[in-house]
Amino acid sequence: MRILLTLIIFFFISNVVISNETKEIIMKSHSTSEIKSFKLENGTNFSSYASEGSWEDNLGNYGLSKCMGTVTTMPNNDINLNIMCESTDKNGHKSWSAVKRSGSNMSGGIGYSEIVDSTAPYKDLFIGTRCKYATNYLTNVSFTITKCPVSNDLYTKLLDLVEK
Repeated sequence: MRILLTLIIFFFISNVVISNETKEIIMKSHSTSEIKSFKLENGTNFSSYASEGSWEDNLGNYGLSKCMGTVTTMPNNDINLNIMCESTDKNGHKSWSAVKRSGSNMSGGIGYSEIVDSTAPYKDLFIGTRCKYATNYLTNVSFTITKCPVSNDLYTKLLDLVEK
């Protein structure tokens, strides 16, 4: 129930005010993950995280993604995610995002990602975009929605790329 409430608050806050000069790219993704862990004597759990999945966005673009990184769970159950994801779209363009999340629940929550590199045209406008995401897990499958505010100019350029 707490996760559901967190997701509702996330989407309410992110939709309250959107400037006339920005638009949002909204991505839905699903992936399966594998986590390998070991527990330290002090109660800290250190894990390697890897996932593969697919995504689609509100521009009509879609593709595949894979992620890898670390998850540290402290003895008080606070977590710290530090993950890098590579997304490849239907045209073969790649983007890399650093994904971060802190909190007290590995099974779901909200966080942010930042696009750190890309092979796509207009990458100079895209790199540095900071996105909000909300994710939930069912066993080893994640269900994630990501919202990225971009300028109207970049939104139009990306839309034109998708339509080609």
